[in-house]
Parts: sequence; C-alpha cells; structure tokens
Amino acid sequence: MEESELKHRTSTQSSDSSEASDSSESSARSRVGKNLPGERSRWSQSTNWERFLWLLKIPLRTVLCASLVTVFFLTYHGFMLPILWARRFWPRLYWFYEGKLYKWLQAFVASWGITAGYSVYEYGEDIGDLCEERVLVMCNHLSTADVPTIFAVLQNKGVASRKTLWLMDQMFRYTPFGVVGHMHGDYFVKQGKATRDRELIRLKEHLRDVYWDRDRRWVILFPEGGFYCNRIESSQAYAKKNGFPHTEWTTLPRQGAVKAILEEIGPRDPDENENLQKSRSASKLKLIKDTVGALREKKYIKETRPPIKYVLDMTIAYPNANPLSLETLMFGTREECDIAVNYKVYRADEVPFHDETKLRDWMYQVYVEKDKLLDNYYREGVFTTGEEGSLVRFSWSKIVFQYVFWFTSAYLLFHVYWWIITIPFGVLAVIFRAVEPKGI
Repeated sequence: MEESELKHRTSTQSSDSSEASDSSESSARSRVGKNLPGERSRWSQSTNWERFLWLLKIPLRTVLCASLVTVFFLTYHGFMLPILWARRFWPRLYWFYEGKLYKWLQAFVASWGITAGYSVYEYGEDIGDLCEERVLVMCNHLSTADVPTIFAVLQNKGVASRKTLWLMDQMFRYTPFGVVGHMHGDYFVKQGKATRDRELIRLKEHLRDVYWDRDRRWVILFPEGGFYCNRIESSQAYAKKNGFPHTEWTTLPRQGAVKAILEEIGPRDPDENENLQKSRSASKLKLIKDTVGALREKKYIKETRPPIKYVLDMTIAYPNANPLSLETLMFGTREECDIAVNYKVYRADEVPFHDETKLRDWMYQVYVEKDKLLDNYYREGVFTTGEEGSLVRFSWSKIVFQYVFWFTSAYLLFHVYWWIITIPFGVLAVIFRAVEPKGI
C-alpha cells in the first residue's frame, strides 16, 4: 500500500482518535472490558493457609531462580569446554550439542512462570509446519515477561527451539543469558540514531557469518524497539503529527532491522536462486566427499543459502492489559492467570522489503491488525470471538528432572574440574619429593 493510500485510509481514524492520542496509558486501560484473573496480588486472593505456604515457597523459588546465574551458568560452560574442539573440526556436532543446552536454558526460564501458576495459551494460525522452516518472528513488547513467554511457546516447536537467532538490546550482552546468547550467535543491538546505519551494516554482516553457517531457522525480534509503556505516548504523538495510524495497545514499529534481515537472508531473485542450484548440482559429482562432509557439517546449507520463507507475527497479551514482569514469574506475586499468544503468518516474498516506504506501510498495517486483536482480547478475553486457545503443556516430571539434572551435573563437574586442576600440583609435589635431598 502506498503512503498516500495509507494516510487516506487512516485519516478518519486519526481525527476521531486525536483525543485518545493525547491520553495516557492508564486512560487506555480504563477501556478494558473483560475482567480476567491476574489483576490482583496473590496475597489478596489467598487464605491465611495459602499465604503461609506462599511465604514458605519464596526462599525455595529464590534458590531455584538464582540457580540460573550460578548452577546453570557454570554447568553450561562446564559442558561446553570439552566440546570446543568440535567447533572447528566437527561443526555439525558442536552446534547440535550447543543447541540442546540452549533449549534447556529456555526451558529453565520458561518453567518459572509455569510453576507459579501462569499458563500460556496459543491462538491464531497453526504454525506446526513452520518448525522446520526459516522464519522471521515479529513480536510486540510489553514487559520483561515477554522473553520467558516466548521461551515457553518454543518448547514444542521442534528444531526451531534450538535454532533461533535473537535480536536484543546491547544492555543484555553481559548478563548470564547474554553470554550464552553470544556463544549461540544472537545479535545485540546498540540503539540510537547516531549508530543506526552502522548497526544495520553490522547486523547484515552478522547474519552473513552466522545464519547459514550455524543453520539457524527462526530470527526473533521486537520491532517496536522498547517496552510499550515507555514508547506509547511518543508513538501516538508521532502518528498524529504525520497522519499515520493511531494505535492504543501497540506502538508503531521500526522497520530498519526487518529490512536489513530480509535483504540479507530473505527471498532472492529467481536468477540468484538458479545460480546457487547450479553450483550445488555441480558439487553432487563428488558424492562420496559430500556425504562424508555432510556428517561433519551441513555444507549444502552454506552453498544453497535457503532464505527466510515466512514472517510470523506473534502477539502476546496479558490479563486486563496489565503485563506480568520477570519478578512476577519468579516469585508468583500475582494471582494465577493465563498469558495469551496469537499467531499470524505471512509469506516473506509478499513483504515489500525492497522499498522502505512500502515496508513501513506494510508493517504499520500489520500492527494495526495486532492492535485490534489486543483490543478484542482486553475487552472479550479472546483474540477472535469463539476461538479457543491451546494450552502449552509443561510436564512436572520434566521440570523436576531438569533441576535434578543440572544440580547433579554441577556437583559432578565441580569434582571433575577440581581433579583436573589439582593434577599439575600433584605432579609438582611428586617431583619435589623426588629431588629432595635424603639427609634433610
């Protein structure tokens, strides 16, 4: 859709909602109709006995959550050290091994909310067939609970769960998850107008180096560029000033990263695809060499460079437009409630990413639709009237097993590495005793 058409289509909406554009986030929340569980604190909705049990759980949950930055973080690196040799000599084994640990990290964090009583339901289109595909995932950004929520829905997405590439803010680079993410190949964005162009060039270079080399599938980002509560007023003011769509529950997305991603690893011209296929066909003459090489690394992935085929619009909604936070998931301070995730799929070759203006208008339209979905959810408790969500199931036995596994592994690895560290000192002690004069 051209810019003039988009402005004409939204002119009535913009004029009718000019007063709403100046309103605060709290006034938007006042229009929420459906009163779903999750607004009140757990303390206010509990009996005295339940409060007593909840207080008893706080130290335990603190230990379990703190184990992410202690037990898991150290054990992860303890498992990675013995396999570092394979990164050069057997990349396929290395990234499979690393991907499994990365998926378990996601399950570790996702279990916090599940064990606190916050269930996740999936709505919208069935994306089961996308688990093996290459997909660009665009998600709205409401709070610090968004990432654990995505971790939860990724657990039943097959290989996509361990073959993701996240785009996240530079501030997370040196957190425990950031350190693991850096090893995995995630990209950390330095935001700001001064570095915008340079960052997009760096992003393309990173994708060129990592995406096919490590056989990544889903690229996940938050196009809004920040939390909804921090950007809604400026977004609405910008929309009103320029005649763009007015949104209540989302902010207007930024298209720079999406454009860079699709230009670098998105759909290609037919001629370029044909040239890549010819190159691949010629290499098939060396059948034995290719077969042996495929066991070591997926070289054909680098040669054919399969592009992103779909764009997945993911919409997260919390009860009554009151987002949960990471602290809420960790300690369960809010009453038990449901988190909703909606999916809408687009073909990547239908996205006009070669034209900046057309891409902006396309993304604005996607977020207008996302805004309508959120509005309906906050009013009716569902994204689409009559639709039933599918529960993301977590097995308690799996949750218990993962904690037992990581704590047991930490104990064993500590003793193994301690033994390795003490070997040189033991050897030196034997040497000193051997050369020590007998008469002394």
